[in-house]
Amino acid sequence: MLATLRGKAVKLLRRIWSALILPFLLAFFSNILLGIALWLPPLADHPVLESLKNLASRLSLLFFLPFLGLILLDRKALYRFLFILPTLLSPGVWFALFTQNIGDTLNSRRFGPNLPTPRTYRPQGAYRLPFQGFWLVANGGPDPETSHSWEILSQRYAYDFVIKDSQGKTYRTHGRRPEDYYAFGAPLLAPADGVVVRVQNRHRDCPWPGFVDPFAWSILGNYVLIRHGEREYSLLAHLKRGSVRVKPGQWVRAGEVVGECGNSGHSTEPHLHFQFLDRPHAFLGLSLPIPFTGFLRRKEDGSLEATPLGFPIRGEEVAPSEQGLGQ
Repeated sequence: MLATLRGKAVKLLRRIWSALILPFLLAFFSNILLGIALWLPPLADHPVLESLKNLASRLSLLFFLPFLGLILLDRKALYRFLFILPTLLSPGVWFALFTQNIGDTLNSRRFGPNLPTPRTYRPQGAYRLPFQGFWLVANGGPDPETSHSWEILSQRYAYDFVIKDSQGKTYRTHGRRPEDYYAFGAPLLAPADGVVVRVQNRHRDCPWPGFVDPFAWSILGNYVLIRHGEREYSLLAHLKRGSVRVKPGQWVRAGEVVGECGNSGHSTEPHLHFQFLDRPHAFLGLSLPIPFTGFLRRKEDGSLEATPLGFPIRGEEVAPSEQGLGQ
């Protein structure tokens, strides 16, 4: 009984903290910046700034309370927070979080209670999985239980894909270098015909898997953004530095190689971050629930299940079928 109640409390606090983490960071850093401003001679003891600093301080404490409760019930939450803390000092990460918060606010007002769902949204085209062979869905799914980030509207239906071996490991040897990971350098494909809108190809790959690069100047790292239709875009992120093979304005075909999997940006190990958006911006756009066509699911007994149209779910191994490969 107590374990059940504890589990429900942890789940509730996680959802509350997920919703409050961006307001907390905004209040926390505002408190720091206002404190620095009050040290400057022209602004010293400014009554308005002091009032704003006090407000930011109280709000940051208020927003942090759910996390304190979560720590008491789930110590892993503390380790996860300490793990990502260094990245919060990065200006690029801070800018992305701020922009993402603005985007979610605008999308909430734009759609209200009518946000697109897997049941209501009708894609304009057919989309294949953006890789070859079997990949593991490390994160992502079409519902709150499996979603990549349900409370973040720009990433609600995003996916993280990795490659694992028969023992469940995603790397060879000790996994201390990006090159040790099966996904690193694997070709990534356009999910459908479209026009390349934007690319990044210069961001370094984090040299130490297991940790987020504190020197990353972009959460996305290297990426390819493709326009497939009116308000339908695909984003492939965390690509390997120098591997992007396409340029803005270039027409690509479904299944065409656009780059290689890497470990750039906000990445703890080489993986593909993939999602669909309704506009050409990763943080201001709305994540779209678009299913994939023609793919296989590998079951626990090793058998394969053909899926003509559907959503991969966290924990599944999936691969394009012959239909998905366009053969």
